[in-house]
This record gives sequence, structure tokens and C-alpha cells, in this order.
Amino acid sequence: MKRNIDGPTIPAPIVSETTLPPVSTKLAALGASESSGYVIVSSPTVGSFRRSRTLKGKKQQPACKEGDVIKEGQVIGFLDQFGTELPVKSDVAGEVLKLLYSDGEAVGYGDPLIAVLPSFHGIK
Repeated sequence: MKRNIDGPTIPAPIVSETTLPPVSTKLAALGASESSGYVIVSSPTVGSFRRSRTLKGKKQQPACKEGDVIKEGQVIGFLDQFGTELPVKSDVAGEVLKLLYSDGEAVGYGDPLIAVLPSFHGIK
């Protein structure tokens, strides 16, 4: 039995270096504003971000605006999923520095929604 040792050579696969994904432009803009010590409140699910809810066809006041002082557990906006508005609650108390999404923009799991400058713990 004879084997073909000098058979065709197969080139080695080219492996490229992995690069980190670019920093979100929304977070980059916040970083450029020289704000430090802020906490990001992230999206718990996917949907369209809404700053206010709609009741009986009428739009209500926004849940929070830039410069507002919010409490832990306060509703900061809503995620619209096929007509169902799910409240998004803050997990930190403090001053809202920046709303990172406009009304109606699509968001995904873990997307940063707002930046909050935290205040003292225990504010109710």
C-alpha cells in the first residue's frame, strides 16, 4: 500500500485579530460632556422607548426629564412592545443627567437608557 505523502498542500487559515466593538455613540457623547460618577439605567427588554405613556389616546406628561431628581424604583419611561407599555424603573436615586434615547427609538436588552448622577442611598 502506497500513500501519497507529497499531496496538495492546504494553506493555513488566516486568523485576524479580534477588535472590540466601538463604544456606543450615545455613551461616547456622554463621556465627552465631562460628567463623571454617573450610573447608567439599562433597558430590561426590547421595544420602543417612550418617555410617557398614552392613556385613552392622549399622551401623558413625560415620566422624567433631564435635570429631574428621581427616586429609586421610580418609573423613568416605558417600553412599547406591540401596543403593551411596560414601565422601566430606575434602580438608583439621583439627578437625571441625560436621556440617551429619543421617544420612539428602538432599544435592545441592556441598552443604556438614561444617565443618573446618584445621590445618597435610602432616599424614598
